[in-house]
Amino acid sequence: MATPRIVQIRQDRIDKLDQLAELGFPAYPSTAHRTHYTDALLEDFDAMEGQVVTVAGRMMAYRSQGNLTFADLQDQQGKVQLFVRKKSVGEPDPATGNLGFENLRLLDLGDIIEATGTVMRTKRGEISVDVTSVRLLTKTLRPLPDKWAGLKDRERILRQRYLHHTMEPEKRATFDRLGKLYFAVRQYLYERGFIEVHTPILQSLYGGGTARPFLTHLNALHQDMYLSISHELYLKRMIAAGFDKVFTIGRYFRNEGIDSTHHPEFSMIETMTAYENYEYNMDLVEGMFRFVSEKAYGRTTFDVRGVEVDFAKPWARVNMADAVLERFGHDFRSCPDVETANGWLKAQGVPAQGSIGEALFRLFDDLIGPTLLQPTFVYGHPIEISPLAKPLADDPRYVERFELVIGGIECGDNWSEQNDPRKLLETWRKAHARSDVPADERHPLDYSFVEMLEHGMPPTTGIGPGIERMAMIFEGTESIDDVIYFPMMRPEPPGINAVIFGEEAGRTGGATPATADGEAAPAGLSLTDLAALVQVGALSPAQDGLVLLPRLTLWGSKPSGSVVIRGLRADGPVVVSGVAVAGDDLAAWTASLSAETQKLVGLLEKGLRGVTVSVRPLTRG
Repeated sequence: MATPRIVQIRQDRIDKLDQLAELGFPAYPSTAHRTHYTDALLEDFDAMEGQVVTVAGRMMAYRSQGNLTFADLQDQQGKVQLFVRKKSVGEPDPATGNLGFENLRLLDLGDIIEATGTVMRTKRGEISVDVTSVRLLTKTLRPLPDKWAGLKDRERILRQRYLHHTMEPEKRATFDRLGKLYFAVRQYLYERGFIEVHTPILQSLYGGGTARPFLTHLNALHQDMYLSISHELYLKRMIAAGFDKVFTIGRYFRNEGIDSTHHPEFSMIETMTAYENYEYNMDLVEGMFRFVSEKAYGRTTFDVRGVEVDFAKPWARVNMADAVLERFGHDFRSCPDVETANGWLKAQGVPAQGSIGEALFRLFDDLIGPTLLQPTFVYGHPIEISPLAKPLADDPRYVERFELVIGGIECGDNWSEQNDPRKLLETWRKAHARSDVPADERHPLDYSFVEMLEHGMPPTTGIGPGIERMAMIFEGTESIDDVIYFPMMRPEPPGINAVIFGEEAGRTGGATPATADGEAAPAGLSLTDLAALVQVGALSPAQDGLVLLPRLTLWGSKPSGSVVIRGLRADGPVVVSGVAVAGDDLAAWTASLSAETQKLVGLLEKGLRGVTVSVRPLTRG
């Protein structure tokens, strides 16, 4: 049986490792001697010309011309050419690590190296380093993706961002800006007298919102614990202690759905301010977005879902009940009963709710909120969905609360905190007793928090804009995965690694996740890995008949192709990513994916003899 190409490439590089070891050169030294990043050479050449520098990074190109070699070295800041002449490079010296000229043959694209030399400009005008010493810092055993093809499949990009950003370093700019966003948020709050605090992620009793929590177990205390769905109850305890302005940028965990705007693990800025109410926070949030846009992005105008949004302009403020009355003609303030409210919902195709207040919120949230593209504060929420908020003095059916909506996406939730312990306990008990809400979605009764309120907490208000939601607005993306470096993904089987490391090809290395209907969630496999596993006979189908379901995913303006295979594994389907899709429109993409799927059919039928393969209609996802 033929050896997969990746296995041979890896072995060739291991052979080079052995040769380096025989010559006395370490392949993985513990430190480098870098003096400059590449941008310093390129942006200030007049000052740097003639200086001796040491640069370090990944070798991205290599061109040999007899006694002259050119290489491109890429670091965090950019890329510079290495000009390596046989007469200029010193003799091989294991003591200093200098490979010398002849041993450059033991390097491969992707290796991480260090080069020392003089900054100069070649006859062709390219700024370069005239190299006198080349030192290996890290020998790579796997090749980089193809220079021209790169990583185009969305799933592979999300799983292997380190490769994507190596091949397309300009894509790192998004996460550079996210770092500046975090810094700007902190600067904004520090300048307004806030102090940053840390609150528990592991909590014995979750609270501060209504969401399904993640459950874990603390062995030391023999006690079940929850991952935080919110941090506000702890921040309020600090307000009671006498800290008037506190905030945390924390991690939040909600065991709920995954879609373009929701992720089970996310970040949020959460503040608490004493002696203020929710109207103060409208100004605080509006100022924060304006400050961050200027500091992290250098501008206040952004394209949000095709609409120009200028954060420097005053933001709209919309009452929820007024908006529903204006849009649909239904006055929820005078609604006589929940049956009438649900009749209004039914007329708009919205599911029935358990109370008038929930009906109002659901109608607004489903049909009006997504249409608010300009920054808008939505206020006047029903008390039924706001157990921790303070009721309005003139109409206690509603609370002092607002949500921020930008581009049709809810970007933060804020209110005046309920600090009357008896009223809060009454609201909690009513919410906790409801039979129409799953037990793990009800707000738990936290008596220690009520005890704290009985000791007294001043009038308080807090904000909670999501970091990722904020980043999505500024980055102009509609997918939260684009602003999370390591998004949540299903585990994938070892694939070709099973051949390389001698593991079982079908094993995932962990528990197999399940979908909502109880079926095992699809594990991932690249098309390259699948072909290699078929080639070496490492796959044993769970059944004689395989079913292929081609799937076309539109990622912005780029299509991505994949194929779900049922019957290849006993514990569930496998999704094969990286299926080529070509063309300029939907019809061409569909035809291209169908053709590639037929090639996959041929691969499987030829490699897995005796197995029949059928294809289901193409779907879009």
